[in-house]
Amino acid sequence: MSSSTPAFLNRSFTFIGALGAILIFAVIIYIAYLPNRADRVDAAVVADRQAKADEARAAGIAKLNAFAVVNKEAGTVRIPIELAKELTLNNYIADESQSVEAPAEAPNQVLE
Repeated sequence: MSSSTPAFLNRSFTFIGALGAILIFAVIIYIAYLPNRADRVDAAVVADRQAKADEARAAGIAKLNAFAVVNKEAGTVRIPIELAKELTLNNYIADESQSVEAPAEAPNQVLE
């Protein structure tokens, strides 16, 4: 029984030592590299691209949420997306209620 106790202690110390070595390595990497990271070479390009992307996104959102005349001769206009969704949904609901009522009237006409 006394021979198993040193083996258990040896395994535990080995595990704790290996874990400690890994943690010390991680701390050294953090101290040496992460806080001292240099600025990107293309930081100005990245900032310019981000500004252009923000402008494009804002223009798209403005286009989706505004009224506008697309083609005056054809009578085509642009309406806000939320209004378009609501009108489309109401249109489908109205079409569905008419199609449900139509078959109910058709058998009466056939029977007469």
